[in-house]
Amino acid sequence: MKKILVISLVSLFVIGSLFAGGQSEKAAPVPVIWAKSGPEGDALIAAAQAYKEKTGKTVSIVIQGRANYRSAYNTALLAGSRDLDAVHDVAFVIPSLAAGGHIVSVDSYLQKHAAYDVNDFQDVVQREMKFNDKWYMFPSDISSESLVYRTDLIGEAPKTWDELIEVAKKFTKSINPNSPTEFGYAFAAAPGVLEGTFQGIMKAYGATLVEEDGTIRIDDPKTVEAFQVFTDMRNKHRVVPSDVIAWDYPELLTALQEGIVPMAAFFTAGMPVLVDPSQSPKVAGNIAYSRQPAGPYGAFTRINPLGFMVNAKGQNTEGAIEFLIWLTGKEGSYIYTKAGGSSPRKSVLEREEFYSARPWYPEMLKAAEQGVGSIRLAEQAIIRNTFNKWASQALNGDMSVQQAFSEAAKELKGLL
Repeated sequence: MKKILVISLVSLFVIGSLFAGGQSEKAAPVPVIWAKSGPEGDALIAAAQAYKEKTGKTVSIVIQGRANYRSAYNTALLAGSRDLDAVHDVAFVIPSLAAGGHIVSVDSYLQKHAAYDVNDFQDVVQREMKFNDKWYMFPSDISSESLVYRTDLIGEAPKTWDELIEVAKKFTKSINPNSPTEFGYAFAAAPGVLEGTFQGIMKAYGATLVEEDGTIRIDDPKTVEAFQVFTDMRNKHRVVPSDVIAWDYPELLTALQEGIVPMAAFFTAGMPVLVDPSQSPKVAGNIAYSRQPAGPYGAFTRINPLGFMVNAKGQNTEGAIEFLIWLTGKEGSYIYTKAGGSSPRKSVLEREEFYSARPWYPEMLKAAEQGVGSIRLAEQAIIRNTFNKWASQALNGDMSVQQAFSEAAKELKGLL
């Protein structure tokens, strides 16, 4: 396993020393929490320090690089490693890990702590924390993928997808030579991320990829109609860059920063960069967040919360859970958010003290009321990957949406 940075709140450890002697037989090992580098990791370190000052208890925070982070912890969990007690990631990974018995349900722990108040989390966040109606994750952060736009160019956010396309035409130079931007819109369509990008518009058209009972709906007319909107943006109206099929967060961020597009389906994780004049001097002060446009069935925004899962083979499960209940409880969530995290607790997101630095919080809360989350089936990875494979071919213009989704449905029915 690659070298990783280990940060202890007592001293600096070499990981092997935590588990190969040096521990009293009577003393429980220090709980070990894995997280990746970035704002969440920094906030976790700060919160763990506050926890030690409050309780006298130490938690070892292991910070890993963002590249290959998920594969690293999956390798550890699937191998039954005892090198970690809990791990931080997005909620859509829960079903396959829970179904495989690699992480433990935390339902019983939450039931013992009434003050934890699970109803302080919006419904979509609660749903994302669960598998088979049981909690498997402590929610730490909220992230959403919604409409971000330039207020100096677009006075008011488009209310419907049809309206968005018309606005995008106005700001596409090949259609309007006087446009200040090259293209009118952009979204993430790189291999592996397209299914997530599609969630909001899919729900707005009354569609789904799969029912809760596992019935495949990828080739349903509503699903085809919803994805046709995406393909038409690229291949018919040409209001998005042709290479959007390779775009993800970095490309979208640059396109907004440099004025290539006036609006995009973008991530709240990138909002601090866009509103910072030192990082985005061309657009800071003119950026706003809105819920996704509406389709025939309403407006829905993709909500992608993050949290902590508990290793089924960890050495100090109880110690890790005790810390995580505090961390994601009301006190810890506030400390974590002040340190740079973004707790999904309503009681935190509603605090006006955060609004000057994070002015998108009120709109994000509203958008999450009609939030749509990920597939909550054990086979979610297979479904997601199969969709991405065939949807990418339709978006690239290699085949029609109907043909691509018929092939995807046929393949999935053979696999599941």
